[in-house]
Amino acid sequence: MPNYHLYRIRPFIGLCYLLILLFFSFRGNAQDRHTIQGLVTEMVNGQSRPVRSASIVLQPYGFTTVSDANGAFSFTAVPNGAIRMQISYVGKVTVDTVLQVPLRSKLDILLSDLSFRLREVDVLARSAGQAKGSTSYIGQNAIAHLQANSLADMMSLLPGGLTANPDLTGAKQFNIRSVADGGSDANAFGTSIIINGSPLSNNANLQSLSPVMTGGAAGLGGGGIPRGGIDTRNIPMYNVESVEVIRGIPGARYGDIASGAVIVNQKAGRQPLLVEANTNPNVYSINASKGMLLGQDQGALNIGSTYAYNVSDPVQSYRYYQRASLDALYSNSYLANRLSNTLGLTLHLGRDSRRLNPDDEITRIRSSAQEKGISINTRGNYRTEKDWLRSLDYAARLSYTHKSGDYQEQYTAATAAYSMTYLDGTILSNQPGLRLYDANGIEITRIPDGEEDKYAVYLPSTYLGKHHIDGKELNLFLNAGAQFFNRLGATEHSWNIGADYRLDANNGRGKSFADSLPPYRNLQYVNSAYRNRSYLDVPALHQLGLYIEDNMVAQFKGHNVSIAAGLRYDYFGQGRSVWAPRINASMEVLPDLLTLRAGYGVLAKAPSLLYQYPENAYFDYVNVNEMASGREDAVFMTTTRVFETQNRELKIETNVKRELGLDFKLGKSKLNITGFKENRDNGYGIGNTIQSFRPVQFVQYERVNSTSSAFKEISSDAVLAKFNRPHNNNRLDKAGVEFQLDLARINSIRTQFGLYGAYIRQKAYSADYFYYDGQSGAGANSRTHIGLYEPEMTQVYDRSLVSTLKMVHNIPKIGLVVTLTTDIIWNESDWTVYGNDSIPVKYINKNDGQVHDFNPENREKPEFKALLRPVARTMETVESYPPMVNFNINLTKEIKDFMRVSFFANNMFRYHQVVRSDRVRSDYHRRNIPFFFGFKMGVYL
Repeated sequence: MPNYHLYRIRPFIGLCYLLILLFFSFRGNAQDRHTIQGLVTEMVNGQSRPVRSASIVLQPYGFTTVSDANGAFSFTAVPNGAIRMQISYVGKVTVDTVLQVPLRSKLDILLSDLSFRLREVDVLARSAGQAKGSTSYIGQNAIAHLQANSLADMMSLLPGGLTANPDLTGAKQFNIRSVADGGSDANAFGTSIIINGSPLSNNANLQSLSPVMTGGAAGLGGGGIPRGGIDTRNIPMYNVESVEVIRGIPGARYGDIASGAVIVNQKAGRQPLLVEANTNPNVYSINASKGMLLGQDQGALNIGSTYAYNVSDPVQSYRYYQRASLDALYSNSYLANRLSNTLGLTLHLGRDSRRLNPDDEITRIRSSAQEKGISINTRGNYRTEKDWLRSLDYAARLSYTHKSGDYQEQYTAATAAYSMTYLDGTILSNQPGLRLYDANGIEITRIPDGEEDKYAVYLPSTYLGKHHIDGKELNLFLNAGAQFFNRLGATEHSWNIGADYRLDANNGRGKSFADSLPPYRNLQYVNSAYRNRSYLDVPALHQLGLYIEDNMVAQFKGHNVSIAAGLRYDYFGQGRSVWAPRINASMEVLPDLLTLRAGYGVLAKAPSLLYQYPENAYFDYVNVNEMASGREDAVFMTTTRVFETQNRELKIETNVKRELGLDFKLGKSKLNITGFKENRDNGYGIGNTIQSFRPVQFVQYERVNSTSSAFKEISSDAVLAKFNRPHNNNRLDKAGVEFQLDLARINSIRTQFGLYGAYIRQKAYSADYFYYDGQSGAGANSRTHIGLYEPEMTQVYDRSLVSTLKMVHNIPKIGLVVTLTTDIIWNESDWTVYGNDSIPVKYINKNDGQVHDFNPENREKPEFKALLRPVARTMETVESYPPMVNFNINLTKEIKDFMRVSFFANNMFRYHQVVRSDRVRSDYHRRNIPFFFGFKMGVYL
């Protein structure tokens, strides 16, 4: 019999072995170690001036430092061989060069201003180093040229990304490797967005009415989605220096992640005052930013502010979104330039509003979703003078966000029962404290102690309902790590060891409404009812992560080999933990020409508060209803049942990612091709499970006679209360190929060509049964059992092949850049594969709530006939659209050295393809994005 205990601790034993090997090998051979020194300067008014706090990185080892007040920098104990040095500073062109160690002399690095007057203007996303997996790097010029309104706009620059019209209507999420028809909440939920070294979190978001009764978790009033990812509308791009998107396998230091990572670096350092105004048919915005040096050794302060207003439809001006933020980032170096640190502060406000439409006298809908937040973040790096311990680094972020959601609607045909109790089994009438009895004098009401003032309400047919959700989210992230360096034989190793801690809590007042005017009931969940809920009693989430990663560089038969292998351990609380090994490897097959890549990794995402601590499910069953009788003493009596919905067996969502790729380089032309496969397991959801159907005895009474105050039982029916619970039943299998071709600039025509795209095929399905109730809305005496259809009965397939051709034409002398973008969706298909979808394999008995096997021979019996699903397999027909083309243009022009203007037009030829549906031949679909344009002007002061 296998030793399961040993199996569980084997990863821990392996981690200890790596640590022992590491620490015993630190003081390896110190020979062949060298010092690299350099000076970073810039030209100002024809004179050379040192650049302070420029960032210098040595790859593939990951050594980092910054230049001092004199622009000088140095690295010690650098091994022999080729290294890649990257020097960057805000507003400057990054210098990326390969050097051969040992060097003969001190390096002199001259940084050029980043502008649109360069011979080669970088306005596309570039592939980053192999050690990070499949990664796209987006620089400041690309962000400005795109006229991005939020971080989500960056998706159009990724392989497989398509141009989208910029707007701030509704929550915007970041999706990685999604099919052409858009991403999903689950994909965005697993995407980690990291700003200045610390991740943002949506784990404490509870701004949803009641997922256990609605099955969904839409943000109230239009705000961020609790079941999804970060609402990127609150991440403006005016102060962003660069964005890195790890589409593949991130390093072991990244936790609480299932899809990929988006790394955002804000501007830090000297820059002139820039005032920008942006307008398009949806959005107008204005922002200002400046970076200033505070004096000798006093560091730099970057400050900025932005405001945006969005109306997506001019004829619905009562629906709008507003965003405002204030950012400050202080950066400096200490301890003889060995410690570099940044300290940031952000204040932000976001508001979705829908005012009352003066022409709407029927629904009278009005809503609002507002969030006000403050965050403090810091990160730093301390560089030692030791050969083996290279640096210590840290990052921290503390944020507080107050979210307030309101919704109003005038409901019609809204008659229903509502009881004010929160206790299971309570039976109340419409008069507080009134006790009712049967003919034998036995009390039929059940009023718990302390609830004598509670009563039941028979809601009117029409009423104006209002509800409010108050959330106060607190998020904390702490990270500390160390980088070691040593030689093992002929290999060089750069080790990263660290730990991180996350806390997510919500101390808001929660959901509230008047007991006499609750939200409209969900008709699919018969007899269900809403209740107020405070978030003060919702426990906080705590996560602890440990990681170790070895970045190894070696020579194998004359070929350069790089391997980044790591192991991460995450403890998510409540006994849930995951070991996550990750590896990215590359080998230079043909020097400076062809490189092969491969990767494997396990990613794990914690359940949020929404999934860990759902609210209870409430049901109000009407026992007596005399409200239509006209009696002055009319009685209305209800029985309340309360069921706990928490799933203590909830597992951790994981995604196993595999990659295989090649990089081909010929001069300045590059081709990157990556094949990938992903298997997402234990995906979170809120829906029906076996435990979400509970047997209830539905008893009804009437008066013994018209003059009596006593009641007699007239019916007692077994029914099943149906609600939703958090679960891990969602599965997603995905595979595809990404490609990116960047050709060198053709100087004769001043044009550069870039071609990128992706083919993706995915299958989504549920590992649980499919639950069917053909009589869910019927009366108590005609309700039936619940049919259970086989797991994976329905498999939904999506497939897409898209490509984007970008032609970048620039005239450096006049600072003009024009980009013509051609998006082509070569194929976009979806279909459904059905299993046994007409006869259940099991059923939940309404009398005892237990699961029983279903005998197909009983399918014609009246008791079971309602469990047979009417089958309409329309969705099994493959809906496949023909190729579609979309043409867009972006133009940026610098006017001398004080102004920059930009213009874009999407779907510039106003092409709208109309196709006939393969699935329903009478349906026609109009494709492509609407014609759209925008203008942006920036002034340097």
